[in-house]
Amino acid sequence: MDTKVQLLSLQQVRCAVEAADRGSFTAAADALDVSQPAVADQVRILERVLGVEVFHRRARGVVATLAGEAFLAHARAALAELAEAVQAADEVATARAGALAFGLFASPVAYRIDELVTDFARTYPGITLRLVGQNSSDAADRVRSGELEAALVALPIDADRLDVRPLLRDEVVYVSADPRRTRRAVTIEELAQRPIVFFDVGSGDSDPTRRQLLERAQEAGLRLQPRIEVETLIMALRLVADGLGDTYLPRAHVAGPHFPPGLRTTSFDPPMYDTLALVTRSRSTLSPAMRLFVAHVEAHVAMLSGATRPT
Repeated sequence: MDTKVQLLSLQQVRCAVEAADRGSFTAAADALDVSQPAVADQVRILERVLGVEVFHRRARGVVATLAGEAFLAHARAALAELAEAVQAADEVATARAGALAFGLFASPVAYRIDELVTDFARTYPGITLRLVGQNSSDAADRVRSGELEAALVALPIDADRLDVRPLLRDEVVYVSADPRRTRRAVTIEELAQRPIVFFDVGSGDSDPTRRQLLERAQEAGLRLQPRIEVETLIMALRLVADGLGDTYLPRAHVAGPHFPPGLRTTSFDPPMYDTLALVTRSRSTLSPAMRLFVAHVEAHVAMLSGATRPT
């Protein structure tokens, strides 16, 4: 570190900035709640350390010199950065005893959200966690209403009054117990002719993944009629394993413990993707605890394997 920087003090810099902003040592002293001679002394010491005059002294106050203006521009920025650093430390201290409510989609285990929560809870044992949601559309609605501060959802959703930040893209694959049905990519026309097990029955057509399939079918002039509808993805997979129909899911689930052995997957034609995104209410300010949690979510998603980040 430069010797001059080591010799400078925060009070010297504050006195110089206040004097420049207020036009006199007297006004700076009033703002800092110190005496006028104390401000003048601090500025003189600063000038001695810098080896230049920071101010022209005049009868009615002070005016920055050319060298002083150059110094003060950076000094103001440094004080602003320092204030932000202090605020960040205060927020972390406050957040350690806070509470947060965060929304999720129905099957977050495939993305190891349990590991994220465990790590966060151990790092911040004073923060109370409430994780809410059965479906992305429901989680987005709760953020919109203010019940939740933020949520991790699958797109598409209704983005009205929400800020949406995509984080990760995962391919949606076709799943069957019949190897003949997964020899090549499946078109929407083929899907419409096969027995399909839909899940997230409570959300119906508002489920983001089902919504994509229905839109494809509509564009092709087709309708998708499920053979069976259930609430959970795990139940759907068990029915597929029993040969009662086929289903679809994000590829991350294939490596999960709930994926039955013997099931096979293939892509859709054209490929289809779920995009995971962080949503918050438009023009809202997150609490300190939620800011910490969101930072953990972003770091966790960035480390996930087996998915492609959105372009």
